[in-house]
Amino acid sequence: MTRSRSGRDSEKQARGSGSPSSGGESKKKRKPKQKSSTSGSRNSSARSPRTPFQHIQNLIKWVDLVIEVIDARLPDSTRHPNADAIFGHKPRLFIFTKEDLADPEAVRAVLDRIDVPSALVSLKRSSGKEKIINMAIEATRAQQEALVRKGILPRPMRICIVGLPNVGKSSLINWLIGQRKTKTGNRPGITQGTQWVRVHPKLELLDTPGILPPTGFTELTRDKLAALNLLPQSNYQVEPVAEEALRLLSESYPELLERYMEGLVDAEDGFDYFARKRNLLSQGAVPDRLRACSIFLAELRDGKIGRLTLD
Repeated sequence: MTRSRSGRDSEKQARGSGSPSSGGESKKKRKPKQKSSTSGSRNSSARSPRTPFQHIQNLIKWVDLVIEVIDARLPDSTRHPNADAIFGHKPRLFIFTKEDLADPEAVRAVLDRIDVPSALVSLKRSSGKEKIINMAIEATRAQQEALVRKGILPRPMRICIVGLPNVGKSSLINWLIGQRKTKTGNRPGITQGTQWVRVHPKLELLDTPGILPPTGFTELTRDKLAALNLLPQSNYQVEPVAEEALRLLSESYPELLERYMEGLVDAEDGFDYFARKRNLLSQGAVPDRLRACSIFLAELRDGKIGRLTLD
């Protein structure tokens, strides 16, 4: 029996649209390119450092020496509690910054008790660079000798500078680079655009500091960091931090406080007293404690109270 034209057409449409083995539609479904592209970007994203710790670990893989920057006013508190685990067996130097603001006797006592090569510097002065460079050469001597034994041509040792926020990492990099900045190109494994700078024929310095996130600290340590502007202001409240700083100074440096503001050490309410002495009064002659605390912290950080070390 002969089928009608309309029947044949409808059968043809059914084969074209409904059959799983049909040519046109199945080819579209089997396109692999877009999927593999997405998969590649996912793998690339997974390899990219997404946290400060991952970024530090990525940097450390490519360096021969780690210079850990420490604020001399907080020589213990500005060392990250997990530093030894993060840096493993990499050779290290400790550079204590802000010499001009720290208590020299307290810092000398710290330098005497640690067994890592260390130096105390003021980045406001140009003297001291050669000492740091010589210390770095000495700290990497074993790696240089190992290259020679393996028959590998000597190369400059690579240095990364790390530390908590605001301890002086970028300032130290600029201080070491000075006017001898010579870019030597990118290294593998580092974020594109990061440059190494030759600071000596035997040394290259990564011009991007590694930031150690301020996590894992005790509440007292965080208060000290906040008092000296080593934590973002969004992470703390001004008044309790100022009160803790005043307590620490009253215990450790009462003579400095007395010279800074007579009667402050013995005042029953330190910031009420401070506000009245500085005429920081709001409506109704009420002492403005918040302004008093803010000014006290600002002057503490600027060294107006004196040279001190709070650890």
